[in-house]
Amino acid sequence: MPVDVAPDPIPLTADDSTATWRLPLWLLQVLELAVAYLLISQSVHVAKGGVLAASGILLGVLTLTLDAPLGVLRICGPRLHLLLIRTLAAFMAATVVLPASRSDLEGIAIMLFAPVALVLLSTRTAVTIGRGRGVMGGRQGAIDATATVARTKAPAVPSPADSDVDSAIRRAGRSTGAVAAAGKRAVDQGRPVVEQQVKKGLRSAGRLAGRLTGTNRPPNDPR
Repeated sequence: MPVDVAPDPIPLTADDSTATWRLPLWLLQVLELAVAYLLISQSVHVAKGGVLAASGILLGVLTLTLDAPLGVLRICGPRLHLLLIRTLAAFMAATVVLPASRSDLEGIAIMLFAPVALVLLSTRTAVTIGRGRGVMGGRQGAIDATATVARTKAPAVPSPADSDVDSAIRRAGRSTGAVAAAGKRAVDQGRPVVEQQVKKGLRSAGRLAGRLTGTNRPPNDPR
């Protein structure tokens, strides 16, 4: 009996009852890389842009280590990745109120936009893993012990038309055999009579030939 081996999907997204749309992992990676590029590129245009640069670099590292289609190292599972993204968003939002890391107006707007975007993306991402898969790596599969019963082919049932044709062929064969046997018996029974008639005819023809040759003999024949 074959056993199907397949992962049992377990949704890992937060607030699943209120979610109306979901992002695949590869699209989440693309959007995270776009946010990381925005942070790094704008860090040189604002005051105290080191926080933006560090946040963008850290976000890019997290994106490239995710076990997903666009991941490079793929050492971080989906559950841990979403947790780290939300932690990074909380850190970025906290830097806005800290005097030591507070930037100008443009930097504050970027630092507020990026955490909100990251939290929104992390809560709207469709993530499924198999049972027994760990948080790190996420490469261990799961065995679904659902048995699949192979279908057996039912024996073919002959149709009434086929049965009638076979019966007619069998009857014709039996009739032909009976006629041939009767003809053979008739030939065997009539063969002695025919042979006797042929022999009798040959003897009569011989006698007739002898009489004809005797009447045509000359008178002075010494015989």
